[in-house]
Amino acid sequence: MSRLDLHGFTVHDAWKRFSTWIQDVQQDDSVKSVTIVTGQGEIHKELPRWCGNMDFIRVIQPHFHNGAYEIYFYKRRNK
Repeated sequence: MSRLDLHGFTVHDAWKRFSTWIQDVQQDDSVKSVTIVTGQGEIHKELPRWCGNMDFIRVIQPHFHNGAYEIYFYKRRNK
């Protein structure tokens, strides 16, 4: 499973890192889900909004650890 730790970033820097990373990782057909560590502050509040604009994300849910999320991708169709 892939994991990205954004804890300690500013919101702006976290957005830049997340948006680049998530676009890259979702291209890998073997990756079905990822864990994003946010901490419990502003990034944790913003991440669901960021994911709402990405049509390849099927589900975002809080991780069992309160400062993180699990993100699940739609299955990619072979072209």
